[in-house]
Amino acid sequence: MSTARRVFTIVLALFAAAGFALAVEGGRWWTIGQDASIGPISSQHCFAGDCMTKTLDWTGGSDSWQRAGVATQTGGLCAALVLIALAGAVAARRAGRLAAAVGVVAVVTATAAATAFYLMRPTIERASVGRGAIVFALAVVVAALAIASTLARPRATP
Repeated sequence: MSTARRVFTIVLALFAAAGFALAVEGGRWWTIGQDASIGPISSQHCFAGDCMTKTLDWTGGSDSWQRAGVATQTGGLCAALVLIALAGAVAARRAGRLAAAVGVVAVVTATAAATAFYLMRPTIERASVGRGAIVFALAVVVAALAIASTLARPRATP
């Protein structure tokens, strides 16, 4: 792998890892005005400068939706971990094919959980899509590019 391609793959993998981590830990998959936001496992309400973190029970979402939120957070963090391992493998001048293959599984699983979380959401008046969902979607695309860059490289002959 050329140095330019190696650096490109490392940067992509690290950006995707950061995207997944920010998307699931930073919350705000939906926002309600400027006072409330809903993330995969909790919500935050800020009124008069006093912010409180609460569970998702108040949204009226189903238990399946809340479990999909937990799966989204877990899947996003696992995908981030695997992408960091991929960046490390490529940085160490290893093939990184195993980390890339595990990355495929992690990203597909996290994407399935996030899709379920997004599609099963309860109807909440004035809720709009927040940065978490958008960052998660971008992380999936960037991760796919990093994985493809690693797996598209021909195998070394012994």
